[in-house]
Amino acid sequence: MNPSIIVQLIDILRINPYSLFFRSLGDLPNLENQVIHIRSDAGLDQRVFNAPTSSQVAAIWVENEDADQLGGRDICVFSHSGGSHIVQYYFGCYDPLQYPLLFPFGDTGWHQGIKRINRGSTVICNETIRSIDPHQSMSAEELLTREQRALNRKMKDPIISCREYYCYKLQIRENFRSILLLSGRLLQQFVVDMYVKIETSRLDYFRSKQQHIRSELYQGIVDTITLGETNASNVGKRIILPSSFIGGPRDMRKRYMEAMALVQRYGKPDIFLTLTCNPNWQEISNELRLHEESQNRPDLVARVFRAKLEELKDRLFKQQIFGKVSAYVYVIEHQKRGLPHAHFLIILQRDWKLYVPESFDDIVSAEIPDKNTNLHLHNAVVKHMMHGPCGVLNPTNVCMKKNGYCKSHYPKNFASSTTVGNDCFPIYRRSDNGITVKVRGHNLDNRWVVPYNPYLLATFDCHINVEICSTITAVKYLYKYIYKGHDRVAFNLVSEQNNQQIDEIQQFQSARWIAPPEAMWRIYGFVVNEMYPAVYSLHLHLEDQHQVTFRANEDLINVLNSDRSAKSMLTEFFALNRVDENARTLLYKEFPEFYVWSQQYKEWTCRKKKTVIVLKMRTVYTSIKDITPSTRNWKIKMIVADKSPKRTGQRSPVKYQSLTLIDPE
Repeated sequence: MNPSIIVQLIDILRINPYSLFFRSLGDLPNLENQVIHIRSDAGLDQRVFNAPTSSQVAAIWVENEDADQLGGRDICVFSHSGGSHIVQYYFGCYDPLQYPLLFPFGDTGWHQGIKRINRGSTVICNETIRSIDPHQSMSAEELLTREQRALNRKMKDPIISCREYYCYKLQIRENFRSILLLSGRLLQQFVVDMYVKIETSRLDYFRSKQQHIRSELYQGIVDTITLGETNASNVGKRIILPSSFIGGPRDMRKRYMEAMALVQRYGKPDIFLTLTCNPNWQEISNELRLHEESQNRPDLVARVFRAKLEELKDRLFKQQIFGKVSAYVYVIEHQKRGLPHAHFLIILQRDWKLYVPESFDDIVSAEIPDKNTNLHLHNAVVKHMMHGPCGVLNPTNVCMKKNGYCKSHYPKNFASSTTVGNDCFPIYRRSDNGITVKVRGHNLDNRWVVPYNPYLLATFDCHINVEICSTITAVKYLYKYIYKGHDRVAFNLVSEQNNQQIDEIQQFQSARWIAPPEAMWRIYGFVVNEMYPAVYSLHLHLEDQHQVTFRANEDLINVLNSDRSAKSMLTEFFALNRVDENARTLLYKEFPEFYVWSQQYKEWTCRKKKTVIVLKMRTVYTSIKDITPSTRNWKIKMIVADKSPKRTGQRSPVKYQSLTLIDPE
């Protein structure tokens, strides 16, 4: 590095107010270097454990879905007096201490208690009552004590969340040069660090709120009181990380089950489409400064990809280029290759479904276009849609498995016409017409073409794979593929001085891999998945077997006497049937199309406007031991499918005892 630049950096750090208390790492002797070993093994699930292939900064974050086992995040700083101090991620001094070059004057970062100023307000607020000025402290101990004391104050005014704060800081503003957005690779590190901070704050919220919340069956509370126990803290189980935590395992399972409910209602998907970001899009390159690389501007990558995604949705669902759509789901993914992409599964309406191979060719092509006929499309296919090469041409390509075969089965065989395949995708026409193109030093023909739609490829100028889902054999696989969860890595941390060979699988631990584009996407609050139409979950349970939540400090008698505790979706379905003639004409699964459930008031109210809703029953796990003489003559599922006046000639059920639908014989 240029010596003059080093002198300038030292001068900058000298005026940093935190330099009064803390030493730099360069002043600390005998620091031990650590090395991260990343395990690359084709035996791992390559959908999420694939090896990194791009040069970028990333965070390896060990997370746990159990709220009790969530680890904290902090940094350790050393004062001039010789002591060490822990700075928590929620301290205002975390950012200037971790990134002194980005905050040379010690500007306070996010901390709990920053007031929200509404748009259009005349109030000017640069500081908050919790912002700690390091100049007012005499020692490191006093500074950190004041930080903790400020956190303990109660705030009545609306405050800014961690995500909102960094979303605000990472905006492009006219006539303002942001040092953050111009910091190159340091921006990559900053955004992944801040995103992990955001996720940690969310996890801490669930942990702090749910340590005092219990869940138990209604009948379990009755039995407990009968035994003389009234202390709620001794009853039930604590709730662990819920499905409301976006991207968590329960969230992904919930969304998968909802997507399968769409299949149950509308049939198998017809089109599988993947849109991948192109870092050379003109909208990105036009905003880059001289010699600036797109990977150092993850904010631009995230924004432009979202704009392209919205344009694609407009063409698919409003312009209906493939026909009218009954339902769709899509999921945004950020893999180690560094670029975001979106997976779509689209179910067409019956009149637009694709039944014969001839109709497949109207949408999908797997051939190199004639450059004399369509040069633009020809160039797009060569640039974006040629696989590999792999196999004998390139045995080390990322798609290669241990057995020496490509996981995507390239090169394909030539085919004179499109036919229905044995798996979920057809065998597309790949003519042996002698057309070849040179890609990455090798001459490739139609066997290497990734299926695409000519219109979309020419429009979006990026890798955009379009496939026809011709059979139902792999429907579950497709939906599980797009709901597979976060990208992950198997790693081990060892001392640089330790040269021991690492070959034991048990030494590696699984962690989440977070790249800058994903961090920016989540900081900006862009959606990570979408589903149409909405799927509504209905609760099913045996009598007095619904879940009741309560606080650990409550008296169980008060919990039991509460009107809310005795109510559930199902019990109030019975209650409404007793007083509402219209309700008695509906199946339980039809209810949400005409009535709205209020979780706050625990009641069904008439829906003002009928809307398209798909129903999903929450899974009920039962065993032989749960079947008793009082329950063996009925199945709760019957109120969903069979118990209606038009089928049975009887009134809809008003209580559990009216559900004796199955002959004991």
